[in-house]
Amino acid sequence: MHAAPDREARLVLGFGALLAATGVAMAALGSHAFADILVGKAALRFDSALRLHLMHAPALLALGATRGLARTRWWQAAAIAIALGCIVFCGGLYLAALDVSAVVLAVVPAGGSLMMLGWVTALVGYVRGPAS
Repeated sequence: MHAAPDREARLVLGFGALLAATGVAMAALGSHAFADILVGKAALRFDSALRLHLMHAPALLALGATRGLARTRWWQAAAIAIALGCIVFCGGLYLAALDVSAVVLAVVPAGGSLMMLGWVTALVGYVRGPAS
């Protein structure tokens, strides 16, 4: 019998589920509502955002489900960095692709860096294992 996930794990699981739902919505919007405006670079940006958006949904679900396998502070830092990174990276690319604002492209690399940092942080937390 597994213990019920704690509040932090439930938040990460919930955010993973939210990413999945919004990812499906963005895929539908991209192929229907935005189909005429997503050409060239805009289509590439939207596709990159969508790919990472949808990849991080099950990844965050896995992170939330494995809460007890990593050191708490490392796990918390990883979850925050990955979630924020996904919002900044994917959100920035979506906005740029839809020509809402090209200025946001300046923060997209920071979002990608946050996601990478988050996964490296998760790696360290899992390798170190839970606190004894």
